[in-house]
Amino acid sequence: METRVSSDFKLGSTVMASSRVTIGLLLPLQRNFIVDASAAKISVFEGVNFVGRDNITMSDKRVSRKHISLHGSSDGVVELVVEGPNPVIFKSGNQRRKLSSQEKLFINDGDILELIPGNHFFKYVKASGEHASSSGRDLVFSDKAQKQADKDALVYDRNHQLLQDEALARTLQNLEDNRLLEVSPPVVSKSWSSCPTSDAVRVSSNSMEAIHQFDVSKDCLSLVFRLMRVQGLPKWANECTVAINDVIEGNILVAILSNYMVDIDWLKTACPKLWQIPHVLIVHGESGNRVDHLQKKKPLNWVLYKPSLPISYGTHHSKAMLLVYETGVRIIIHSANLIHVDWNNKTQGLWMQDFPYKNVKNLSESSFFERDLIDYISTLKWPGLNVNLPKLGDVNINASFFKKFDYSSAAVRLIASVPGYHSGPNLKKWGHMKMRTVLEECEFDKEFSKSPLVYQFSSLGSLDERWMSEFGASMSAGISHDNFPLGSGKPVIIWPTVEDVRCSLEGYAAGSAIPSPQKNVEKEFLKKYWSKWKADHLGRCRAMPHIKSYTRHSGQNLAWFLLTSANLSKAAWGALQKNNSQLMIRSYELGVLFLPSVMKGNLSQFSCTGNGDMKQMSTKNGKTKLVTLCWNGEPDSSSEIIIRLPVPYQLPAQPYSPEDMPWSWDRLYAKKDIHGEVWP
Repeated sequence: METRVSSDFKLGSTVMASSRVTIGLLLPLQRNFIVDASAAKISVFEGVNFVGRDNITMSDKRVSRKHISLHGSSDGVVELVVEGPNPVIFKSGNQRRKLSSQEKLFINDGDILELIPGNHFFKYVKASGEHASSSGRDLVFSDKAQKQADKDALVYDRNHQLLQDEALARTLQNLEDNRLLEVSPPVVSKSWSSCPTSDAVRVSSNSMEAIHQFDVSKDCLSLVFRLMRVQGLPKWANECTVAINDVIEGNILVAILSNYMVDIDWLKTACPKLWQIPHVLIVHGESGNRVDHLQKKKPLNWVLYKPSLPISYGTHHSKAMLLVYETGVRIIIHSANLIHVDWNNKTQGLWMQDFPYKNVKNLSESSFFERDLIDYISTLKWPGLNVNLPKLGDVNINASFFKKFDYSSAAVRLIASVPGYHSGPNLKKWGHMKMRTVLEECEFDKEFSKSPLVYQFSSLGSLDERWMSEFGASMSAGISHDNFPLGSGKPVIIWPTVEDVRCSLEGYAAGSAIPSPQKNVEKEFLKKYWSKWKADHLGRCRAMPHIKSYTRHSGQNLAWFLLTSANLSKAAWGALQKNNSQLMIRSYELGVLFLPSVMKGNLSQFSCTGNGDMKQMSTKNGKTKLVTLCWNGEPDSSSEIIIRLPVPYQLPAQPYSPEDMPWSWDRLYAKKDIHGEVWP
């Protein structure tokens, strides 16, 4: 309950009596740390105060009704206790600390709180002793904190302008270097990144923005992946991107959501459709208090399940959705946790394709995609989910259930990891050995012989040169059309620098989702691999990558492209043991591999949310070619199919300069970010 003192002051939610002594205020701040005059200040009284959802101007279900408690003493010092399940950020001078549920500490004059990391900023200002009041009115506070805030705001504005100037300069330089200003739209007789009647990239010499735009017909979405929408970017940078409501849509009968982190409070706000689905299974990797919170908040028709992790330090890290409709199933594989920042602030990727039920004539037929999918689901061993479906009656939603769908039109191959010690026939079934096996079966153009490999991810494991060679051998597999092995490609690692993180949309806070320590990042042998995160062409230089991708390329031509949940680690990809006869993997991972050879053939496009018709698109007489959005060539023939993928970084990758330092999250960074923060 709230008691309003005046138009400018609001009390902590449980403070009732105006006779209590007011010892300070929580001043609402904008992101640049200027006091937000449009929001109510919160009076802090001697004794116990609660601050939560009712005290913020913007609706945010991540903020509990009693999010924090403040225990005030007569000298103005306040003890803060985190009451809600979500963490709170505390900043005092150069100290920055994340507080989890039930953690506590003392706050003093000038300290800053973020009720949700990166959101809902407040500064505690202590009342001058002689002016402490029992009414909450006409209080006099030290202006020291406000002066510092004004100073920080000036720095913020100056840095922001510098960033804009630098970004513009980089863009102009890239345009000049690649001569993209003079490029007109390529004439492609068959371009399935946008369908036969339109081009994937609309290029215009009259518009700088136009060179970045990516337009894909609904009929062709399964042939490419898409980037997720990012808040705060210009409109052109979010062309043909997706949000969670774009994929969880229609009359869904059963939803299976696989992920590592799940914020149920955010989900309810971001995707209320989930609460209308009769049967929902959440396969997650959460633990501790977060599981308890999920159990308390979930609807009765939701089932929570955490797969077994038989080897220590493993995680359930796969990010996928399986949505069952009356007419078929939608398979979605992506790179984002089910949390606000992953779907709003970061560079992420998502692929999806709809598949119809098999007809009675092909019930026993299967495909590579089906076998790989069923094998992966079988390892999860989720509990039986008994449901009643139209036309099918009572069924158990288990691995065998997914054999009912026709995956013959799948545009990708699945590359998965599951924990265990894999040997014999299972040696080549998972992890990097699965990748090696699939690539060994493929022929590629001769231009990819010894061509570069790109590894891009958001967390770096503890690696050594021997494992890097092992992993590189798998990624370099494949033969050219003259039956010679492609040979080892030189790998590069695309990884944000400290400056990239500092100047990002989130500032240093983005670094919490790039969680690699110095001991992993600063190994001497890694220096030769480091390359810059440059994403000007898609407007995402400042949207830090949480996407994980791997590719082999020659210029703007791609031999293959992998979108996955797997970071570069032995835990995710596996490490060979026992004289290469056994592969040890710790974690669950899932990805999709784009290959020209898989896309070649008769592909049927189907939609669970459309009219259910099948669209046949034949490519068997033509050559299929994968390219980036920066490709500006022309097809080799009228039958060549060009498939453009929105690779979010620029190729060829640019090596670090001597001044560049790779980000590691356990270093101290005293130079303020764009929000005026230091790290940690």
